[in-house]
Amino acid sequence: MTFRKLFLVGLVLLLAIVAGCGDKTSADGGKVFTAASAKNTDSKINVRLLKLLVEDRTDHEIEIVEDLPASPQIFAGFERDEFDFASLFSGEVYNNYFDDVEYSTDPDKTLKQAQKFFGKEYDIKWYDPLGYVNNYSIAAKRKFLEKNDVNTLTELGEYADSLTLGTDNAWIERDNDGYSGFKKTYGYEFGDARGMDVALMYEGIDNGELDVVTVYTVDPQLKEYDLKVLEDTKNFFPPYEASLVAANDVVDEHDKINDVLKSLVDTVSTKEMTDMIYEVDIEKREIKEVAKEFLQEKGMLD
Repeated sequence: MTFRKLFLVGLVLLLAIVAGCGDKTSADGGKVFTAASAKNTDSKINVRLLKLLVEDRTDHEIEIVEDLPASPQIFAGFERDEFDFASLFSGEVYNNYFDDVEYSTDPDKTLKQAQKFFGKEYDIKWYDPLGYVNNYSIAAKRKFLEKNDVNTLTELGEYADSLTLGTDNAWIERDNDGYSGFKKTYGYEFGDARGMDVALMYEGIDNGELDVVTVYTVDPQLKEYDLKVLEDTKNFFPPYEASLVAANDVVDEHDKINDVLKSLVDTVSTKEMTDMIYEVDIEKREIKEVAKEFLQEKGMLD
C-alpha cells in the first residue's frame, strides 16, 4: 500500500474516532445523558429512579456512573461537563466548599444555601429534597425504648448514665457535631462511650454489649436489628436531605426531563429509603429491580 493510501486510511479512521466521541444518540433518537453517584446505596437508588422515569417518559437515555469516592469528584465532573445529573445531600454545603456559608442545623436554611452556593459555582439546578434524610443520629433497641416510653434524645437523658454508647472513633473526636458538642447541647453524657468499627457497633447492640449506637438514619441495620432512631429535638445533627441535581443547560433545553426531576420531589420517605436499602444491601436484590418496584407501587411507572 502506498504512503498516500496509508495516509487516507489513517485519516478516515481518525475521523471515525472523532465522530464517535461526539454526543451519543439513544435508541429512540434522543440524547444519552450521564448521572453520577457516590458509593452509598441510597444515592445509587436515586439516580436509578431518575433513569427509569426519564427513559419511560422521554426519548432520552441515562448512563449511570457509580461508586465515585466522594462528592468532590461529582462536582469536578460537572465542571468538566462529564455529568448531567447526580444525587447529593444538602449538608454538603458545610464541607469547606465556600467561605461565606453560615453553619446551621435548620433544614430549610441548609437547603437554600446548598441551592444558592452550589448552583452558582457549578452551574447546576439543585432540586428540592426527594423526601428522606440521611442524617447522623442515635438509635437504640425498639424494645427498650417502648418499654421506657422514650422517643427523643432529650428523654433518653434520663437513662444515659447507665447506658453504653457505641460509635465510630471520628464522632468521639469531632468538634461541633461530635460527642463533645452533643454533651453541651443535650446536657448529659453516657455511662461509657466506645469508639469502634461500624460492623462491630451493630454486632455489639445486637448481642447486648451496647445500649445505644450512632447511625445514619437510612442504615438498613436499623430494620435488620429492630432499632429506632431517637428524635433530635434540639436539632443538634446537621441536616442531610437528599436531592437530585442537574446541569442547568440540560434542564433548560429539555422540559420533559425537568418535569421528571420535579415529579420525584417529596416522593421517598426515610422509612421507604431504609426499606429499599435493606432490600439491596441485606437481601442482595438488584438496585434496578428495587427502584422499579418502588416506582410501580407509587403509580409512577407501569
